[in-house]
Amino acid sequence: MAETLPKILLALGAGLMAAGATAAPAAGDYAWPNLTDFLKQLIDKVGAPVKVYKLEMDRDGKVDLWIQDQAHPDLVDSWEYDHGRIEGPIPVKFDHYPSVAALDHHVIELTTIDFPRLPAMLATARTKLGLPDARVVFIELERGDSSGFISLTDTPIWTFSLDTPRHDGRVEFDLQGRVLDVDKD
Repeated sequence: MAETLPKILLALGAGLMAAGATAAPAAGDYAWPNLTDFLKQLIDKVGAPVKVYKLEMDRDGKVDLWIQDQAHPDLVDSWEYDHGRIEGPIPVKFDHYPSVAALDHHVIELTTIDFPRLPAMLATARTKLGLPDARVVFIELERGDSSGFISLTDTPIWTFSLDTPRHDGRVEFDLQGRVLDVDKD
């Protein structure tokens, strides 16, 4: 862990700064949360490895990260981050509790997530939707489905949901930033 954390934080910070994600947003641009600070605080509290069940960032830059509890791998906890403040663990209650095998299949190792790629993915989403001034509604990462059961797809999916006063749209990407689906109304 001692070697992994600095690598994650360095790559994350450098990538987001290079992409302008830590600068004050221009009108219509997304106010990226300080993911470097959030992940540092989280790893300080829970240790490594961090296994992500779901990550969601909302329009206001708040983050809700669901992770598998290391001490109790059959449970998932939510950690929330709002402008420098972290809260958690908050127990996640499922309608139907997934098995440990389903959770192990569903989670995504934090070290496999390329956070510095996100600003470019947002730009791609705007281009694919033909909505250059679209605002972020939410950005989410989750494997396949969200039912808690073993998914038919093994693909972790980034979903960028965007809107303008006249249109809404959604673009899905894989972890490497390849576009999987575009939907505009």
